[in-house]
Amino acid sequence: MSKASSQSGSRGAGRSRAAIRTILKNSGPADASTMAEELGVAPMAVRQHLYAMQEEGLVSFEEKAEGRGRPTKYWALTDAANTYFPDAHGDLAVSLLTEMREVFGEDGLERLLAARTEDQKKTYKKRLKGAETLEAKLGALAEIRSEEGYMATSMPAPDEEGAYLLVENHCPVCSAAATCQGLCKYELELFQSVVGRGVDVTREEHILSGARRCAYRICPKRKK
Repeated sequence: MSKASSQSGSRGAGRSRAAIRTILKNSGPADASTMAEELGVAPMAVRQHLYAMQEEGLVSFEEKAEGRGRPTKYWALTDAANTYFPDAHGDLAVSLLTEMREVFGEDGLERLLAARTEDQKKTYKKRLKGAETLEAKLGALAEIRSEEGYMATSMPAPDEEGAYLLVENHCPVCSAAATCQGLCKYELELFQSVVGRGVDVTREEHILSGARRCAYRICPKRKK
């Protein structure tokens, strides 16, 4: 095999594995056949990539019995795979937060986070201007968050009429949030502010609590 052919094959494998990582990040555990259908390739090709990724420590699987025959392998990303997604300079953010806490104390750090959130509110509200319905607001909010690296999407809640879910499949500030959970608290306040007073925003899934993603339920306030 020529050097050019080898390099071309490596690039192709890299793109395929990046696509597999994105599917697993957005959708959670999946079997090879499902991923192959989404990618438009043969299941065997996906399995070959998955086994290579497993050797690198990027994926793992659980087997589930589904009727007769062999159990189906459901693949999921490991924590090591997070290095392939934006981390917003995690080490630097953690270092800065730690130093700010030492210099200014908890109260000073809290004021800083509050000021940052107020700036975010202004920026987000400008972007949401013109979005009249709750669905439109959440669509615009998901777009903003995706631009910031959160791989966000919004959708109607399947179990509650009139309610929606805002899902963030990645947290680019996860290391910083683990050091300073005020970031997560103010994120909830930010969402509540930009979607309006007439709705309730609750966090149902939380990456820092061990979930695969962060998910928020947004629904109109109940009339008393």
